[in-house]
Amino acid sequence: MSAMKKLTGLLLLSLCLVLPACKKPEEEPVPTGTEYGPIVEEDERTDEEKQLAMIQNCISDYNTGRISEVEDYLDTTLHPLPIGVTSLPEISSLKDLTPEPDYMENSNVSYAGSYAIDDVHRTVFLIYEPTGGSFWLNGVILFQVNPEEILVDNPEFTDYRNVLSSLFAKETKVLPWLYGLNLTLSETESSERGYYEVLSMGGMKPSSIDDIKVQAEEVFTKDYLENNFYYSAFYNEHAMFKEIDGKVCCAESEMTIQPSANSYNVHYIIAAEEAEDKVSLDILTNSNTGEIQPNIRRLYLAKTPEGYRLPSAY
Repeated sequence: MSAMKKLTGLLLLSLCLVLPACKKPEEEPVPTGTEYGPIVEEDERTDEEKQLAMIQNCISDYNTGRISEVEDYLDTTLHPLPIGVTSLPEISSLKDLTPEPDYMENSNVSYAGSYAIDDVHRTVFLIYEPTGGSFWLNGVILFQVNPEEILVDNPEFTDYRNVLSSLFAKETKVLPWLYGLNLTLSETESSERGYYEVLSMGGMKPSSIDDIKVQAEEVFTKDYLENNFYYSAFYNEHAMFKEIDGKVCCAESEMTIQPSANSYNVHYIIAAEEAEDKVSLDILTNSNTGEIQPNIRRLYLAKTPEGYRLPSAY
């Protein structure tokens, strides 16, 4: 009996060792989005449906006041609604827009369509890639008017036109000076290598760096100059200007200023809006061939105790 019990025990032990090996293997776990990244569902919408969704997204951002939020998120500047326009018409189909094939010629624009906002303004939507997502990552919006329907030299904006004309004329002189250009310099090098006395700056001979600042601050706001020009022009070790032996001297400059492809045309101010610290102007531009462009540009004049100033270079 003892031998039989021993044999039975061995058989039971063998079964215990064999049975688990015969058990049906468990199925592999289904990959989850957390482990292998998000599961992306295929977008089965047509390009037209994606384009419509993107344009509706754009219109919604304007009509719900989200433009400043989008600008902060994308770190960019978007076209504001034209002065006097408070919202954009909603659309339910691309058929609500007029195709604009001219914008697609010789460009990477995949869709271009427009509609009228009111009797004066219209909007053009340009899409580069129909993703169906955010309009702003693959699209551009243009606000336009017909230049032929704009009152040239509108007397309502005479004061602004005169201010702009004066500031732009000074800007074309002052801006190159800050880069060390369009100056008359001595042919004799100063006691500091690479610096030459400034003999004339637009007919004026500066006696100190403050004289140059006075000229610049007649055009631009001081904040703009401090943040964008003064450090490289006056403050750093290799500044463009230095006072050496009691004379204002300028370093040799190899810089150039590229002319803008478009220039503001002060005769085509469309609308103006006053605020406590600035004036907003909607204005048209000239192309580099002199043609008036239909795209509305927003321009600002800062109000200062000394008068109107440009808050940036245009």
